[in-house]
Amino acid sequence: MKTIRTLIADDEKISRQILLDLLQRDPEVEVVGEAADGESALQQLRRLKPDLAFLDIHMPLLSGIEALSAVAPAERPHCVFVTAYDQHALKAFELHAVDYVAKPFSDRRFEAALGRAKRNVRSTTFAETEQAVSRLLDYFQKGATAAPARPAPLVLKTDGELHFVEQSDIRWIEAQGDYIRVHGRNRNLLTRMTLTQALRQLAPDLFVRIHKSTIINRTCVRCLGPTTAWGRTVELDDGTKLNISRGYRDAVAQLV
Repeated sequence: MKTIRTLIADDEKISRQILLDLLQRDPEVEVVGEAADGESALQQLRRLKPDLAFLDIHMPLLSGIEALSAVAPAERPHCVFVTAYDQHALKAFELHAVDYVAKPFSDRRFEAALGRAKRNVRSTTFAETEQAVSRLLDYFQKGATAAPARPAPLVLKTDGELHFVEQSDIRWIEAQGDYIRVHGRNRNLLTRMTLTQALRQLAPDLFVRIHKSTIINRTCVRCLGPTTAWGRTVELDDGTKLNISRGYRDAVAQLV
C-alpha cells in the first residue's frame, strides 16, 4: 500500500518531535518534511506536495491558515490543524469538518485525528476535501477569529530600575527566598517577587510550574528524562537540567 506522505509544521521543537514520534509509529505514514515557521511550511507544501499536513495555527512569518491559503487549491493536502489557542477557533474547525488537535493532546486524541485523516486521504474525493478547507479558509480570512495577542512583558524591578522582559525571552524562573531569578535568553535578573505572583502574570500556554521553586517556558524544552522514584528531569535548549517534582507530575502532561 502506498504510504501517506506527511508534512509537520510547528514552531515548537518539542511539538514537532512529539508529532514525528507519533507519526513514525504508523507504517502507513511517511514523514517527508518538517517546518518551524509558516514561510518554510508554505515552501514545503508547494515543493513536496504532501498528502497530509499537520499545521500549527500560530507560527512566525505565516500562520498555518495563511500558509495553506497561499497554496493553489489543487495542491492543498488534507490537513490536521494543531492549536494551543481559543475555543472559538476550535468551533470553526468543528463547524467546517476540518480536524484539529489541541495542545497538550493525548495519544488517544492524536490517533483519532490521524485515523480520520488517513480515511480521508484514502477515500474522500478531492472536491469534498477542497470544499471543507475552502470554507474554513474563507471563515478565517474574513476575520472571524483573530490571532491571540502577544503576552504582556514581565515588569521586573532590579536595583531601582524597571526592566520590561518579553515573555518569549524567558527560559525559566527560580525562587530564591523572597526573590525570584528570571533566566532569560540573553540576561538574568533578580527581583523581589514570589513565584506565585510571577505565575499570575505569565501566559499559561507558555509557562508550566514543575517544582515549588521552578517555572519553565515549555517552548524551551529539549527533552524529558525518565521517571524515577523522586520525579523526572527536564533539559532546556541551553543545556540547563531541572527537576520535575512528584508533586507537579501533572506538568509532564502539559509538556507532551
